[in-house]
Amino acid sequence: MKYKNIILSCMGVVVLGVGGGYIMQRQHHATSSVSSTSSSRASESSQKVDLPDTAKADNATLILVNKQHVLDHELDFEKSEMNGIQYSQEIDGPLRKFLNDAKKAGHPATLVSGYRSKKYQEQVLNENVQQNINNGMTESEAKKATHAVIQTPGASEHQTGLAVDVMTDEYWKQYHQLESDSDKTEGQKWLIKHAPDYGFVLRYPKSEAAKKSTGIDYESWHFRYVGVENAKYMTKHKLTLEEYDDLIQGQSTK
Repeated sequence: MKYKNIILSCMGVVVLGVGGGYIMQRQHHATSSVSSTSSSRASESSQKVDLPDTAKADNATLILVNKQHVLDHELDFEKSEMNGIQYSQEIDGPLRKFLNDAKKAGHPATLVSGYRSKKYQEQVLNENVQQNINNGMTESEAKKATHAVIQTPGASEHQTGLAVDVMTDEYWKQYHQLESDSDKTEGQKWLIKHAPDYGFVLRYPKSEAAKKSTGIDYESWHFRYVGVENAKYMTKHKLTLEEYDDLIQGQSTK
């Protein structure tokens, strides 16, 4: 399925050319609340292997942001930048190594999106509503359509600076679109397979169980930094961050 694209830049200014931070992407789906399936799957997984030492409720890299866990303020963190795109300084080393190793493996990739402020997310949402109205929708229809494909301000984990959208050049340079079928390319397959080695997880996996847990459709490009130990554990046990958070919270109350 093809999706209509929104042209963005991390600083709110469109910059022509990929090297200058040119961004074209489909925003996250804002959907229903986390299912109880998360808790049951998480409970089953907790009995297989002890959680990593870094799986702690106070580990800032594991912060959960979604429709049920909204950030009502900007987080205070140092930022790094790559090709005009900002992200948390904490992930600068792992991200650069991830991309460099992908290139060495014959799969060069592009950082498409990183940090987005709450204010900028609101701008994106409002502009999409207006675009829908301009295309003939009523205001009510426009808002409904927008909320179906764009996260509301404070609910996007891009606000943490720990989430990045990364697309293999094999797909990005041809289509300039963030689409799930990019996973048919060898480059995106490499990124998805090796992301945990650098501390990243594919945040919205390809399964009905994952969709019920996150409330968001499969996204083959959206990676979230959680640290190597956590990433490998989550991937091994096929846990979303929502499910992993359930495990951690359960452990902290024992």
